[in-house]
Amino acid sequence: MAEHAPREDDFDEVTQDRFSLSVNGVADFLSMRSAKPTVSLLSPSGDDGSTASVMLARSIAELGRSVVLVDMTVSGCPTRLMAQETKLAGISDLLFGETPFGETIHHDRLSNAHLVPQGNAPPVHTAGLIERLTMVLNALADTYDTVLLEFGAADIEGVTTLLKYIDTEVVLSLPDGDDQRTAETLLELRTLGYSEVVVMSGSHSADRTAA
Repeated sequence: MAEHAPREDDFDEVTQDRFSLSVNGVADFLSMRSAKPTVSLLSPSGDDGSTASVMLARSIAELGRSVVLVDMTVSGCPTRLMAQETKLAGISDLLFGETPFGETIHHDRLSNAHLVPQGNAPPVHTAGLIERLTMVLNALADTYDTVLLEFGAADIEGVTTLLKYIDTEVVLSLPDGDDQRTAETLLELRTLGYSEVVVMSGSHSADRTAA
C-alpha cells in the first residue's frame, strides 16, 4: 500500500503556507539584501511560466540591478524572447563544447538584462557535468547581482539533483494560477526537501510600493 501517498489535507497545508507574489513582487523580494544571488525557476506549465521568468529578469533590471537569465529549458522559450538573433552560443556550448565563457553572454533585446541562451551544442554524456555547471554558475554569481536559472517544465526530481550543489532560492513560476498544479508541485518539492518556495503567479502586476 502507498502509505506515503499525499492526502487531501497535505494539499491544504501546502496551499495555505505558500509564499505567492506577482512578477514585480518577486523582483522586489530577490532585490533584498538577504536574498540569495542564484535563483532556480521551475515552470511546470511550460512556456507561459518561462515567459513570466523573462518578465522577472526585465523587472529586476528595471530596479537597476545586474541580472542574467540562463536558459536551461528544453523549449528554448527564454532565448526566443530575449535574444537579438538566432543561433547564439549559450549554456550548452559551455557545458558540451569549447566555446569561451564570454561568448555565451548576450544582451536582452528589450532591457538591460543579460542572457545565456540555450545554445547550439547537442547534449552528450560527459564526466564532471555538474562540476562544470556549478563553476559556471559561481562565476556568474560573482559577476551579477542576480542569476536566474530557468528550467521550464523540466523533471523536478532531476532539477533538485542539481540544486543540491547550488545555494539557491527556488521560485515556482505558474502565471495561470492553477491552485491544484501549484499544490501538487509544492508538495513534490517539499517531499524532495524544498519547503521554502516562492510562487510567482498572476501578471506583471503592480504590488511594488514606491520607495
